[in-house]
Parts: sequence; structure tokens; C-alpha cells
Amino acid sequence: MAVFRVEKTRDFTVMSNHHLRNPRLSLKAKGLLSLMLSLPEDWDYTTKGLAYICKDGIDAISTTLRELEDQGYLTRERVRMSNGRLGTVEYTIHEQPQEPIAKPISPKRENPRQVNPVQVFPDKAFPDQDFSEQENPVQLNKDTRRTNKSNKDESTDKRDKTRVREYRELIKDNIEYDILVERYGAEKLDAIVELMLEVIISDHPYCVISSEKLPRDLVRSQLLKIDSSHIEFVLGELNETTSKVGNTRAYVLSALFNAPTNMDNHYQLEINHDFSQRRRRRKA
Repeated sequence: MAVFRVEKTRDFTVMSNHHLRNPRLSLKAKGLLSLMLSLPEDWDYTTKGLAYICKDGIDAISTTLRELEDQGYLTRERVRMSNGRLGTVEYTIHEQPQEPIAKPISPKRENPRQVNPVQVFPDKAFPDQDFSEQENPVQLNKDTRRTNKSNKDESTDKRDKTRVREYRELIKDNIEYDILVERYGAEKLDAIVELMLEVIISDHPYCVISSEKLPRDLVRSQLLKIDSSHIEFVLGELNETTSKVGNTRAYVLSALFNAPTNMDNHYQLEINHDFSQRRRRRKA
């Protein structure tokens, strides 16, 4: 679970008007940032804690936090534990937006292009011939159609490859692949990304989720909402699963599709349990 830390003037509840007057922020983002700035610094700054005092669920709060991060009001840093492994993500909340840190551009490899040698044939190899009587316009038309079809197929193939590449990059960006891969490894994450990609780019009108046939557009829309917190939740569920899974692909796809709803319900139950325990301790 992400940990939040606030940097603001101590012992005052007055906050900057910058975010309130920023036209690029949604009302939800302005409200959530105002709420976080008004809370004491020792408060439970987690998505679970924020969900308890807000009407919105964890999924909606995570989306709003991403908006604040995109606008520079939230910065994120992965905390490294004492054993050297990467631990939780620590967020810092700012009253003024921070400039994003430019990432170093990795050098590109040069791929030298191999030039195909052109063989020069002597003129004697092809003696002059008169083809005026041998022209076959019908055959020429067939060749033209074949060429046009080949060009069309190549163009379609290029568009399909571009579409696949763009969706793969979108999925990785949504789930914060570069951060999660350090914790869970490329093998697990790549398998999840390719499964989501396969379902998203499919042209079939329906997709089967938990033995139920659902419209492809609905499934595609839901999978494109998956973020890093959902992936961590699904991986946690998979690690805790002790029963034998017959169809792993269908099981993981169902877990991904239902992750936003299941995660909200799971954390809401945890919140209710935590506060119930606190009330009992106070009464005791």
C-alpha cells in the first residue's frame, strides 16, 4: 500500500490557492488535494485511509491521484528497504506543482542497412525482341490487381502492428510497468500485459469472463482502466490461491476484469474491520 507524506507549513490549515485556481485540474482533483492538505501530517495517508473518509472508492481515488501526479502536485519515490529490495511507494504532496524530472534518453543502436548487390547482365543475355504481338492486357491487369492487393495487405499489416504496439505501450503506462517489474519480475508482468493485449485488440464481438459472454467493448474498456494497484491486488490473490486452477488464462483474465470491484470491496471490509477493532479497544 502506498504511503503519503505531506510538505506544508506547520500548525496552519491555510493552504495555497494555486490548485483551486488551476483550470487544468478537475473538481475531483482539487477537492482531494484540498482534503489531503487539510489533514494532520500524522494521519493515515494511504488510499485505504482516504477511501474511508470519502464517498469515492479506492479505484476512483487512485485515478484522481494519478491526475494530481500528472499535474505535478504529487511526486512519487520508491522506498528502498534495508535489505536493498524496493519497498512501498512514498508520495509527497505539494501545494505548488513540481517540474517533472527529465529522464535520461538511452542511446539508440545504429542498425546498418545492408545493401543488396545489383548484378549487371550483359546485353547479349537479353537479345532484342518485338513484343508488340505478344502483349497480353488481361494478364497485365491480373498482375496489377495482385500488386494492389499486395500493397493493401502490407498497409493493413503495418496498421495492425502499429495498433498492437500502441496498445502495449498504453497498458504498460497504465500499470506503471517500469516500477512493478522491479518488484515482480518481467516474466509475470509480461504474461499479464500480453493477455490483456490479446483481449483488447481482438475483433471478436464477445469475450467470455467467468463463463459469461460479455460485449468486447465492455471488456476492453474495463481492462484499459487497470492500474498498478489492481495488478498488485491480482498478483496478491494469485499468490494466496491454494486451490487447483484448471484454466489459468481464464482465471487470470477474470481476476483482472473484476479487480477494480473486488479491490474496493476487499479494502472496505478491511477498513470496517480495523475501525471495529479500534472501537472495541476504546470501550475496553
